[in-house]
Amino acid sequence: AVEQRLGRGESRPAAGIVVVGTQTLEQSLDIDADLLLTDLCPADVLLQRIGRLHRHRENRRPAGYAPPQCRVLTPTDGDLSPLLQSGRNANGLGPHGQVYRSLHMLEATRRLIDAHPQWRIPAMNRELVERATHPQALAAITDEMGEDWRQHANDVAGGHIADAQIARNSLIRRDKSFFTDNRDTLFPGDEEKIRTRLGDDHLEVTLAPPQPSPLAPSESIDKLAIPLRWLGQAEIPDKDEYGIAPTPVDGGFEFSIGDRKFRYDRRGLRRE
Repeated sequence: AVEQRLGRGESRPAAGIVVVGTQTLEQSLDIDADLLLTDLCPADVLLQRIGRLHRHRENRRPAGYAPPQCRVLTPTDGDLSPLLQSGRNANGLGPHGQVYRSLHMLEATRRLIDAHPQWRIPAMNRELVERATHPQALAAITDEMGEDWRQHANDVAGGHIADAQIARNSLIRRDKSFFTDNRDTLFPGDEEKIRTRLGDDHLEVTLAPPQPSPLAPSESIDKLAIPLRWLGQAEIPDKDEYGIAPTPVDGGFEFSIGDRKFRYDRRGLRRE
């Protein structure tokens, strides 16, 4: 639905449209925005996001939007330090409870935006990415910003070490017997399933009956993934009991798991 509205050429609506989304929009979608407003994110991610701005040269721009503009939202005073105290998020990722693990990369990107209000892409890509992600650049921020930032750097490093250990334990040894020596990796127990994304524990529920999609009524939704952290102390059903009976509501549908209520509509899945 987003690609239809922000695609190329004649598929675009004549009237203006505002799309509000998560970082999902920066991945693989062939969309073309006249203006991009974004929260602060690491420079490599920001470049990916900017790739959805003025993507197709043949698209006509409304008056005032001929030059591509990306506006990055940051704290008014430019100080990211309060985020250091916000704690870990519910699934253990991001020591400051935000989407991106390293505040150092966000701080480095903020400084790059201040120093270079105009970016030439792709000519500046390598410089921007290296200045926002290179270990030496991040270490310089640690040295400058003080002890709280040093502790944060240690937390981030510890997280990377833990991730690497999980990856090593999930490797298939190609120099060993496929079944005999790789059995634990190939056939993990129910409690040790290898996830494609770290921290991506979820409960997959089947909707019975399937529900019309709020974004495309001709399409139907028969399954949803519920983050386990949203279930709290709710009793998680056995695998064969994942069926959920949704209740249609205006613009979407609702359902419950234990004492937790959820709603799915054009704003996505959320807790009620």
